[in-house]
Amino acid sequence: MEIENRAARTLLYEEVVKDLYRLIDEEHLKAGDKLPPERELMEQLDVSRNVLREAFRVLESRGVIISHQGKGRFLRKQSHLSESTESLSRNLERCSMMEAYEVRQLLEVKGVEMIIRNATQRDIDDLESAYTALEKRFRETGKTEGEFKLHKLYAAKTGSVFMTQTLEIVLNAIFDMMYGKFSDVLEAVSGEEELESHRQIIQAIRKRDTETAGKLMYEHLQASIDSLK
Repeated sequence: MEIENRAARTLLYEEVVKDLYRLIDEEHLKAGDKLPPERELMEQLDVSRNVLREAFRVLESRGVIISHQGKGRFLRKQSHLSESTESLSRNLERCSMMEAYEVRQLLEVKGVEMIIRNATQRDIDDLESAYTALEKRFRETGKTEGEFKLHKLYAAKTGSVFMTQTLEIVLNAIFDMMYGKFSDVLEAVSGEEELESHRQIIQAIRKRDTETAGKLMYEHLQASIDSLK
């Protein structure tokens, strides 16, 4: 694998992450294979130990690699996904994304139950206002940018600091993996369908209909999960 000369530019761990992806794919590593030792990668990629370890941290957070103390770092074994024509690095991220969405689905379905139990009318008005702003942006641009912010607002309106913080971690992890890599997930559901889904969810929350709101949130996220299979 050829690595671009780094002498004239700043080292960034994001660049090393990309180099590691290339190494995984160009060396035809398989799920479960052990990555080369740190010292070998430091020499091959021409990076410091700190930068390399930060890149490893990113790949671990994305579920691409797993560390075993005293044994080294390994490409994670795939679950859920069958063989794919995609590169292994992308397929491992797709697998990790699916798992993150499954956790997100569980949390957000529970989240709407907590909103209905704890939210004030003002809280529900805030959700309605955020939805209206999202719809207005979509009518103007044709894009549903800001939809993640609405999901974070759902989390904030649960009335649980722990739920809010947990969902923030999950949503940020998904956001990091998704943009620029999994635009197909973003495009799997049309903007009109996404908006209608949120409209119905908020309507069910306003009616304090726990069963319907939970079902709607489950279905809203299931569309993205299905697109990952």
